[in-house]
Amino acid sequence: GQNTDISSGKSFTASAGESVSLFARKSGMKLFAGKGKVDIQAQGDAMNLLAKEDVSITSVNNKVTVSAYEELLLTCGGGYIRLKDGNIELGCPGNILLKSQNVQKMGSANINVTPPELPVGFSEYFIATDENSGQILPNKRYRITTSEGKTFEGYTDAEGKTAEVYTAKPDSMQIEFI
Repeated sequence: GQNTDISSGKSFTASAGESVSLFARKSGMKLFAGKGKVDIQAQGDAMNLLAKEDVSITSVNNKVTVSAYEELLLTCGGGYIRLKDGNIELGCPGNILLKSQNVQKMGSANINVTPPELPVGFSEYFIATDENSGQILPNKRYRITTSEGKTFEGYTDAEGKTAEVYTAKPDSMQIEFI
C-alpha cells in the first residue's frame, strides 16, 4: 500500500537480534519526543553522523556540552582546534584572528568530567517446560512482561524456546503462557 501507520496508547518497543535499518528515500526522517529526553547510544562501537549539507546542534534554553575522553578535534579548511592531554592546540594555514575587547591571561584551570558508563545490555531467551513432567512445550503462546511494563509476545519454537528478549539492563520478567 501507500502508507503504513503504527501507533500505541502506551509504549512501542522494537528489538532485533542482529540489526535494525530505517530508510526514507524521498522526504526525510523525523524523531520527536513530546516530553522527556532522547537517548542515542552506540554501545559497542563508534557513532557516525554524516550530512550532504549543514549540520546544526542547538539548545534552545540551555547549553551544549561536547566532551571526549581522549581527544576533541575540530577541523575545517585545513585549520584545527585540538583539545588533548589538558592542552589546546590551534593550527591553520592562514591567520588566527582574535576579535576581543580584552584578553586576560590567568593561572591554569581544569574541569574533570567523568564519562558516562554505557549500559551493559541484556538478552535472554527462555525454554517453556511443563511444571509437572519437565517436558518441553513447543508452539506454546507466551507473553513476557518486564518490570517497566514492556511486553513481548510470541510462540515458542520447536525446541520450546521463546524469542530472545533484549533490554538495556538486566530486568526481572514475568512469563505467562496464554
